[in-house]
Amino acid sequence: MTVIEDRIPHVKQQLPRKKGNRKLVFLLVLFFLVVLIVLFIRSPYSKVQEIQVIGNDMYTAENIISHSGLTIGMQFLNVWEYQVQKAALPLEGVKEIRVERSFPGVIRLHVTEYRRVAFWNGQDGSKAPLLENGKVLRQVDFSKRMVDRPLISSWQAPEMLPDLAKALAALSPAVLGEISDIAQTPTVYDKHRITLYMRDGNEVRSVVDKLDTMLNWYPTIVKELPKGVKGVLSLFEQPWFVPYANPGAPIQLPAGESKPKQS
Repeated sequence: MTVIEDRIPHVKQQLPRKKGNRKLVFLLVLFFLVVLIVLFIRSPYSKVQEIQVIGNDMYTAENIISHSGLTIGMQFLNVWEYQVQKAALPLEGVKEIRVERSFPGVIRLHVTEYRRVAFWNGQDGSKAPLLENGKVLRQVDFSKRMVDRPLISSWQAPEMLPDLAKALAALSPAVLGEISDIAQTPTVYDKHRITLYMRDGNEVRSVVDKLDTMLNWYPTIVKELPKGVKGVLSLFEQPWFVPYANPGAPIQLPAGESKPKQS
């Protein structure tokens, strides 16, 4: 019996074609993915259909878009933030642009501009914003807009504008809003002296490098002055107030956080 079984050829068992089936499924999936990608690229949904600008103030939305490198109809997936930032470099008032994609086809440009701390009064009557980084922005026209920052009416040293801008940027919004005009009033011994004309009728005399630390106390000082009295407030090492009506009777004000008292 054993001899007969040995003479009978054994039938090889066929293994299931798992590898072949997996390969076929992978190729089919890959094929359909390629087809879907091609269809998407050729469809309107793959194009930029709308560009929105958010957060701009000094520049118009049209100006931002024209300097962004983006156009309606370009590939939606081909929008890159670093390219937009690079394209917008000529806009000196723009600090940052963040790109947000919203499917289908909407690109939002979130714009962060440098703060306006003052206005440069040109000889031709133009008003250019002085930015917090010290640059005078002449790219935009503010002649028809409300001047909501101090006006630099007289200034002989453009190289000192960055220091002035830095000092003004450190002031509280309330104090900055109290300043009407700024003039450089240098002396023989100190070219950094400036005069601030306040909206309440007082004058403040100080130096650029002390402005950010001394002027923030202006509201507190004014509350302690005689009611209705206007004059010149000197903010140097020791604050002094000299009334317009009686310049011979100055009021000495304590420095620091102490409340000023009339001497």
